[in-house]
Amino acid sequence: MSKKYQSMLILLVLYLIAIIVGIILFLNLESLTLIPRLLIADIAATLVIWIFSLIIKNASAYDPYWSVIPPIILILVFFHLELSSSFPIYLMIAGLSIWSLRLTYNWAANWEGFHEQDWRYTIMYQKSPKLFFLSNLFGIQLFPTLIVFIQLIGAVTFMSVDPSLSMFTWLGFGIMVISALIQFIADGQMRSFKQRTKGQKLCIEEGLWKYSRHPNYFGEVMVWWGLYVIYFGSVMRLDLLILAPIAMTSLFLFISIPWMEKKIIKTRPEYVGYQKRVSMLIPFFRKEEENHKIQENA
Repeated sequence: MSKKYQSMLILLVLYLIAIIVGIILFLNLESLTLIPRLLIADIAATLVIWIFSLIIKNASAYDPYWSVIPPIILILVFFHLELSSSFPIYLMIAGLSIWSLRLTYNWAANWEGFHEQDWRYTIMYQKSPKLFFLSNLFGIQLFPTLIVFIQLIGAVTFMSVDPSLSMFTWLGFGIMVISALIQFIADGQMRSFKQRTKGQKLCIEEGLWKYSRHPNYFGEVMVWWGLYVIYFGSVMRLDLLILAPIAMTSLFLFISIPWMEKKIIKTRPEYVGYQKRVSMLIPFFRKEEENHKIQENA
């Protein structure tokens, strides 16, 4: 068995332990309402991953948590509420599960094992090694857990009101599936490009990447907007939960993308031209066409 698959097996056991800890805690918090119970269980599972990441000295143990846990939370809610067959709820869970499978597959295809850590985490460690256990906990693990959990509040609320099938259910489901498909296509194009140009520091400016600098992130953001559309259809009013997809969009627009592009520009100043030609997130017409490719490492 290769080191990669050994690492995956260890990670699988770890996540099963984290999920079991979360479920046990959830079942023993009967005095609380549903949302706080789920939140505490989610945080507890995250803490299990965090402790393990400290032991192996690799914060990337958390990386698949983003995509693995959300559908598990919704399935837990489904059984907790003792819901009978509900097609609208099935649609919502199916849409989120398609996204989850796509993102988890992409992570598994690119991950090489515990010897590898996300470059952003390494930068955080280098800036403050003595406090990394805290930045790992709050910045790398708890913050993403919380921002994803906020997205799920609308989904849990939707499941709690015995929803009827509506055009918003179909619309939200369609947005989620199409967004996951965009991510899948973008990931495939990137993977193929890297294989063809292995050993060369070239950038991709073809396929979806010709019209968006981050089509995979666009798909990610739109998945959560699709989930919100489903929730909106059940309440038919704007409320504070509109802040959930706005927060997710802001995370990518103001943190993830700028951080990545700053890194790229340090080694590939040509990327500045690419920024001027191509939309940051939403696929759109290019401002100009060129016959040559610029260098980038997306």
